[in-house]
Amino acid sequence: MIHPLFLIGNKRSGTSQLVRALNMHPRVFVSHESDISWILYRFHSDQPFRGHPCDSDKGMRATLETSGHLLRRDISPMENFLAVQMSVMENGSPWLHALKKTGLEWVGDKKPMQHTDPVVLRFLLQHFPGAHFLHIIRHPFEVVASSDRFNQTADGDFWLRLSSQEKLERWTFHEQKVLQLRQTLPGRVHSLRYEDFCHRTEKELSGVFAFLRLKPDFHSLREAARQTHSLARAIPAMPCSPETRRIAAMYGYDLRRVSRLRALAQNVCSRAAKGLRTGAGRASSRL
Repeated sequence: MIHPLFLIGNKRSGTSQLVRALNMHPRVFVSHESDISWILYRFHSDQPFRGHPCDSDKGMRATLETSGHLLRRDISPMENFLAVQMSVMENGSPWLHALKKTGLEWVGDKKPMQHTDPVVLRFLLQHFPGAHFLHIIRHPFEVVASSDRFNQTADGDFWLRLSSQEKLERWTFHEQKVLQLRQTLPGRVHSLRYEDFCHRTEKELSGVFAFLRLKPDFHSLREAARQTHSLARAIPAMPCSPETRRIAAMYGYDLRRVSRLRALAQNVCSRAAKGLRTGAGRASSRL
């Protein structure tokens, strides 16, 4: 039996590297932003397709172009989900090469902000009652800095016109939704810190596999650890709300101690030489 899996939280938080590691397991496939949840919400609500108001429509357009013809009105959202996601896996996308897998137990998508949209999340909880959720969290100041760097690239399309303060507010909003979901679905939401995933890749990934009730795949663990290394960056402190500080403190981030440039601060992941976008030959965006 195949179970649905959705990544939740914020972009620029290590989700791409986590998905890369998850897809090394023979029983797991997670697409790189197929936008399937948003597509299904629009389709089964009889609404025309258009990009999510807080996100790019690149993933949606790519999925509809290759697999949109598989959507059917006479089957359930779960059946449409599996049909489209299996097609995305077998055909690949601009961000993830084609994969051939049998005996899958978990199929999902990496779209953390969309999956914490209350409207989309309500749709998922209604139509995917057995869904599990993976949450990877990163220091909020680093998320803001990473979005700034990403938006300087040709593919930059994330929080384009927001100030640093507004970005921190968005980070806080999505993390609030994650915390609410953890209370609603005890045992079905697994959280890990980006920094821990970088430093202790095998241990953190083993925890994810245990959460998914999967036997550890030692090749996946070793290869994920080989492709993950830490990179120290200097990130200045930013003014933030008490709620941002409260949530950050829950995950061990002390925002009051980041006033100096953080040469010894939180370590962040950087993908190894092999980039995420193997199929299209496009350069990976810097973290």
